[in-house]
Amino acid sequence: MPAREVLRLGAIGAVAACAAACAGQPAQPQSSHAVQDRCGGEPAFAAGGERATLWIRHSSEFRAASETIYRAAADALARGLADPAWTAEPTQAGDLSALPPAVIMDIDETVLDNSGPQAEMLLKGTCFGEFPRAWDDWVAKRSAPAVPGAAEFIRAAREARDGENRAVRIFFITNRECIPRAGRDAACPQQDDTLVNLEALGLGGATLADDLMLKGERPDWDSEKLARRQAVARTHRIVLNVGDDLADFLPAVRRATVAERDRERCAHRDEWGRRWFLVPNPMYGSWLVALGPDMDAAIAAEPGVPAGCPAS
Repeated sequence: MPAREVLRLGAIGAVAACAAACAGQPAQPQSSHAVQDRCGGEPAFAAGGERATLWIRHSSEFRAASETIYRAAADALARGLADPAWTAEPTQAGDLSALPPAVIMDIDETVLDNSGPQAEMLLKGTCFGEFPRAWDDWVAKRSAPAVPGAAEFIRAAREARDGENRAVRIFFITNRECIPRAGRDAACPQQDDTLVNLEALGLGGATLADDLMLKGERPDWDSEKLARRQAVARTHRIVLNVGDDLADFLPAVRRATVAERDRERCAHRDEWGRRWFLVPNPMYGSWLVALGPDMDAAIAAEPGVPAGCPAS
């Protein structure tokens, strides 16, 4: 769950039953009235996400879609490594042939699957104010499984070489936030937790601590990821970018309207499926923020994105 404010703004609707596959025993979801009473009249944090969470956790369709995307990304990586002028970062220009290759990846819902705590929040009716602690507790468990296809892609990418026999370096740019934690002296315990989680999945490496870039780790590393991509671009040719949210690829879209976001999608139409690969995440994201707080109105409205893009 990459940005706390995205989830806070995106959570809407009433709490309903959710499958308890992530729990050791069946749990009884609270009624929407009980949750709103306990939460001071507000809806629960993850309210409205039942079907999306079930799709991520239980459908073969999600696994097929995710594995398909990662297989296509692996094919694109091979093409990009063979072309020294190829870059997935629009701000990267000039002669890039002297730079070793890199891939940029988001973490949550791109590499690590957090549908378990999402289901738990649905079952418990977690309030807005309870979310930061609940999320940090989950990160501290260091036990998120991998998104289907992600681990295989990362391992294969690290084995690949460009025309100069230089290895691919994976940079993880995540909006997991560096925040203090009671009882810990570490300035950024979330980094340690994420490193251990990745290593447990066989995704460690000698430079992993430097390759994991969290929100707030440096003063200019805010929720916008451009500064971190540009930091990578100074030393590496960025061959691919993989994420689950439009904001993983483009700046200034986190609070843009539906129409504004889609204009940006269309403006970069040649990147999707070639240099940019988006893993589906129907549970949360900046797309949900763009719809506003009234889900009934959003459902009743005509689609906010066109079937195609305007001719360029």
